[in-house]
Formats: sequence, structure tokens, C-alpha cells
Amino acid sequence: MSYLNRVFVITLFFVVLVRLSSQNETITWCVLSDAEEQKCLDFAVHSSGKNLHGKLHCTRAYNSIDCMEKIKNGTADAATMAADDIYAAGWCYGLELAAGESYNAIDGISYYVVAVARKSLSEISMLEMHERSSCHPAIQTTVGWTVPIGFLMNTSQISVDEQCNFPKAVGDFFGYSCVPGVKDPKYDPKGNNPKNLCEACIGDDNDGNICANDPSERHFGEAGALRCVAENLGDVAFVKHSTVSDTMNVKDPESWVKELELEDLKLLCPDGTEATLTEHRKCNLAAVPASAVVVRPEDKCRVFKFLNRAQRMFGSATQGFSLFDSSSYGGRDLMFTDGTRKLLKVIGSYSSWLGPSYTKVLQAFECEGVC
Repeated sequence: MSYLNRVFVITLFFVVLVRLSSQNETITWCVLSDAEEQKCLDFAVHSSGKNLHGKLHCTRAYNSIDCMEKIKNGTADAATMAADDIYAAGWCYGLELAAGESYNAIDGISYYVVAVARKSLSEISMLEMHERSSCHPAIQTTVGWTVPIGFLMNTSQISVDEQCNFPKAVGDFFGYSCVPGVKDPKYDPKGNNPKNLCEACIGDDNDGNICANDPSERHFGEAGALRCVAENLGDVAFVKHSTVSDTMNVKDPESWVKELELEDLKLLCPDGTEATLTEHRKCNLAAVPASAVVVRPEDKCRVFKFLNRAQRMFGSATQGFSLFDSSSYGGRDLMFTDGTRKLLKVIGSYSSWLGPSYTKVLQAFECEGVC
């Protein structure tokens, strides 16, 4: 081969290599709403202007499952998903995580699910909850349903029938409860869910909307579940570790909050012991992980490098665009959770990010069909 031919071949090789490299640096982000798409488009413009060595494209999907399918087939590259969706993305679609949100810039834990009871109840244990009364923020929520019911399943305190009827199993297990929304047609289309799952609910001030899946039920949500215990209508409340302090540290607390004393409450630990409210890191039913960026396994490194460069530039609003703030788009938690302080590189698999305690409670629901 002549000298000129060799030069031509080498030049052609590097041109192709540069083009391939440029293609590999294009990241298509999957979004679910008009507001999220607008933020994504603005992110694309700002990232291009700041020369982040990569291009961002945006594509629309109907829901998180649609995003998983798009990432799997290559029509999208990445999307931020919550913990339950991360499990489905990994288990059903073979996807992995490139980056995880951190709300304290240290770890990827979002919150802990704890069981709160009154100290005056001396003979109560998370390993002996049969016939006790329970207070849940709402049906089909991580805090109020997935974690506590998954725990009871994994400790063999309850079991489901062949129809995978969790409400029936829970109703048969507890004496009575407040599970807001359990009688909604969406979750109880045939009207067969146990009535005792609403017996600790109190509805609104006019005794209406009992067991409603919204704040008109005064025992709805984490604060409502805590109120249920404070008013002696339930033995245990399943809430976030921050619920007690968040509820009590308000400017104009309700009368039931004013009467509540921290010294009157305790945590019930998964091993049957008890702990103080401040010991939630060692006494919890599960550590719920933060949201994370779902990608194809081969794109973990590529996507994180782009995001890491982006967060250095747009981690705050000082550059005219903020990666972790959605207030100017009329929405919340668009692309990333508002208030995220840092994106962490996910070294291991999706299951390592989810953590053993949370993965275990999700596995208890596999009869419902994750995929």
C-alpha cells in the first residue's frame, strides 16, 4: 500500500471513530409530561451551550413502563424512576442504573419506614401483631402498604390465597384498621374488601368520607396515621421516620398535635424489640431508596459521565438553569427529584441500590405479577 493510501485509510478510520463517538454521546431522555418535556428541552439547550461533550434529546412516553420498553429497545437511553419502578425495570427488562439521587449528598436512602406505637402499650411487638389495630397512610403506598404488609408476609404472620388477595389477608390478620382507599372501586371493584380495614377511620368533620383516599379522611396520609394512634384508635402507625417531627414542627398545629408528647411514643423494631424515635436507622421495617436513572447495562458509564458533568454545571440555579429545581415549570420532581443535592454513581446492580430490606418486601408481592 502506498504512503498516500495509508494516510487516506488512517484518516478515514479516525473520521468514522469521531462520528461513532459523537453518536455515543447523544443521550435520549424519556419524559412523561408536557412540563417535564419542557425542562428536558431547556436542559438540552443549556447543555449544548456549555459544551458538556454530549447532546441531549427528549422523547415522550405514556408511563414508566413505556419508558422501560423504549430504553430496552434503544429508542430512549435514560429516565429517572422511583424505587418500585426500578425493581420492575431490572427484574422484567434487564435494565440497570447509571446514577442515583442523594438528598443529603452522602447516601441514596430516601427515608425509613417505621412502626410507631404508644409507650403505654407494653405488650406489643412487630412479631406478634395478630388482632392488633393498625393505621396506614393509604392503600397501595410504599409506606402504608408495600413495606408493612411485605414485612408481615416475610415474617410468616400473614399469607395470601391463590387469588393473591392481600386486602382479605390483612383484614383477617388485624383486629381493625384504617387503610384509606381500601374500599375505592379502583382497589375494590367487587366491593369485597374487608370492612374492618376502615373501622379505625373517622372521615371528615361531618362524619362523611370515611376511609376516603384523600385528606377528607382525617386519618389519611402519614400525619393522619399518626393521629390515628394518638387518638387511641390504632395500636401502631406505619409512617416515615420524619413524620413525627414534621407533624409537630408546624406553626399552627391542630389540637391533637398539641396534646402529643414525643415521650409518649416509641418505635417497634423488626426483631421484636423497641427503640426511641431517634433510633430509626437501626429500628425500621425498610430503608426506602431514592429515585435513580435507569439505563441499558452497557450505558451505565456513558450516561453517568454526562450527568456528572451536568451536575457540576447546573447543580444550582447560578447558570440560568437548575437540574434539581422544577418550580419554574409549574410541576414538581421533573426529570429529577426537587431538592436532590447530588447524583451518585451506582457501582453495583439495581438490587444493590434498592438494598436488601426494600428488595425483600417487594419480593413478597411477586404473586401479583411484577412484569
